[in-house]
Order: sequence, then structure tokens, then C-alpha cells
Amino acid sequence: MLAQTATGQLPGSPGAAAERVALIEEVARENLAEARAMVAALAPVALDSATLVEALERLTERFGRETGLATRLDTAALGSPDQGLSRSQEIVLLRGAQEALTNVRRHAAASAVVLRVSRVGDVVAVHVEDDGVGFDPAGAPGIGLAGLRDRAEEAGGAVDVASEPGRGTRVTVRVPVR
Repeated sequence: MLAQTATGQLPGSPGAAAERVALIEEVARENLAEARAMVAALAPVALDSATLVEALERLTERFGRETGLATRLDTAALGSPDQGLSRSQEIVLLRGAQEALTNVRRHAAASAVVLRVSRVGDVVAVHVEDDGVGFDPAGAPGIGLAGLRDRAEEAGGAVDVASEPGRGTRVTVRVPVR
């Protein structure tokens, strides 16, 4: 309705149409933030009756089948399967892997992807590394990584992105163990 009103105002009242377009943008931003909050609150189906490692195994295998890329999950640095993570922390790590793989699919032009799960001291991390085209993280305006950073910070964690043009990308999501 807002867009229709703006279109109607455009020929005779461009100022009013511009105000209406600004309102459309504001409403869209609010709706997107609300949708993200609802999605973040829901546990991924992959974790319903599985461990984090099992969910990552399925994610890695499915990603390889769908894309044809060589994919591998490395859990050697994880240590004990009982990580002491809360469900919300597992969700942050799984969502981080999903977001990183989505970026590989859309942007990387990679031939191989490795997911690594590690534990160092009181921190569990998921690393997603590709051999694709890379990018300059300082100049990347993407909302996916920003949302991922917000989720990680809410769980007491952090997200690091290491990349440069022509050198592939590594996204690391870390959360502290309770």
C-alpha cells in the first residue's frame, strides 16, 4: 500500500513520494529485524535430536552434494564430544557454519571447503575455510556476517573473517564453554 501511494504521488508531488519511500525503507528494516529475531530464536531442525557434530556432518555432506564442491569436516581438534555448550551456543555455531557456507555458495567460486570444529581451553570454534576468490572484509557491506556477529556476541562469542582477494576466505565463529 505504501508503494502504491508513493507511485501515485510521484508525478504531482515528488517530495511526498520521497517521504513515502523513506517510510517504506523504515518499515522494511523493522520487518527484517523482527524476522531475524524470530529466526534466531528458533532452534535449527538439524539440532532437534542430534549433537552439534552430527548436525555439522549432515550440513557438510549436503553442501558437497548440492554444490559439487569437495567438502570435509575435521573434528580432530575438538577433543571430547561433550563440549559443555548450551543449546543456544550450539545454535550460534551451526548458524555460523550455515551462513559461511551460504557465502561460499554465492560468492567464493571455490573448489573446496573445509569445516573445522576445535576447542582451545574454554572456547569452541567452528571454522569454515574455502579456496575461492576471497574479498576485502573491510569493504564488505553484507548483512549476513553482521547478523552472525550479533548472534555470536549475544552468546558471549565472536566472529572473525580472514580473507583477501585471490586467497580464499576463513570465517571463524567462537563461543565460550559454560
